[in-house]
Amino acid sequence: MKLQSGYAFTLLLLLAGCGGGSGSSDSGTTQLSLAISDAPVDSVQQVCIAVSRINLNSVTGWGPLALLRTTNSDGCLPDGYAIPTDTSGNPTFFYLDLLKYQNGVKHALLSDVIIPSGTYEQLRLQIEDGRTSYLTQTTGTDATFPASYVKDDSDNILPLEVPSSEVKLHSFTAPVNGVLDYQVEFNLRHAMVLPGHGNYYKLKPNGVELLDVDVLSTISGSVATTDTNCGATALANGDVGVYLYNSTVTDYQGVDYDSSNNGPVLTAMVSDDNADDVYTYQLNYVEAGSYKLALVCNASADELTEAGNSSSFTPTVVEPPKEVQVDPTVTITMTENF
Repeated sequence: MKLQSGYAFTLLLLLAGCGGGSGSSDSGTTQLSLAISDAPVDSVQQVCIAVSRINLNSVTGWGPLALLRTTNSDGCLPDGYAIPTDTSGNPTFFYLDLLKYQNGVKHALLSDVIIPSGTYEQLRLQIEDGRTSYLTQTTGTDATFPASYVKDDSDNILPLEVPSSEVKLHSFTAPVNGVLDYQVEFNLRHAMVLPGHGNYYKLKPNGVELLDVDVLSTISGSVATTDTNCGATALANGDVGVYLYNSTVTDYQGVDYDSSNNGPVLTAMVSDDNADDVYTYQLNYVEAGSYKLALVCNASADELTEAGNSSSFTPTVVEPPKEVQVDPTVTITMTENF
């Protein structure tokens, strides 16, 4: 994927429930686990987010010391700099490089924590905005090295804008004596944009979702090098992608469009990872539902814009797309070949 005007990402969880806001509270507790993952994206080397807190509601939350942190800051802390500390000398955030958590790999943020049962209105993950939050300078030369940043393929470091320094995720219900296993999925191809000024990347929250791990499936397969598909040249050039659309879509749009406006739910580029002329794709973390699986021959030209729902890109779709039904009761791996 080529990153263009308007692409960004972020993560945060705030739940306004359990006796606060409009959430309802039940007598009892629930066991909660939360992880983070990312859908594959190209054209950048690192996407480093500075995670400062997860909030469950106005009372309950977890700071950097309570969350499960990464090893060696995921390689995001450059030489000559330190993570800022609070008045007690504790770090104000920890680092995650989202590109390390792709293709089924994830990082646990919370593991089997106990929360009050009830309905929570929102879950928020706080991430430092790279335009206004900086690392502590030790021997480095840049006094404004951004806390959250993107390192592109040319080794340029650009701040990552996180609007309001958080991402708000949807509501959920924690049942009495329940066990919840959720995952925050950063789909960077749908969420991170480089505005026209080119000064920083921006995170668009509609590309970040809270998913129930117990009912997520995988769709993978291969693509034949035939002219009835996209052809050998398009495959060899990395132009081809597989797009998952809602089953009701008839007017196919690209990644700039929300799924409610005929855009794809998920996308994956087709690649020959083993250099053996076998072209494959994989769509991870597919929620239960009815879909159309489309082979898109010009996917490499599909780009997110800052405005959203306005791109002039028209997918070249190989007809007919495959009809796919993902079972809502079991986690499965489906094989769909083109």
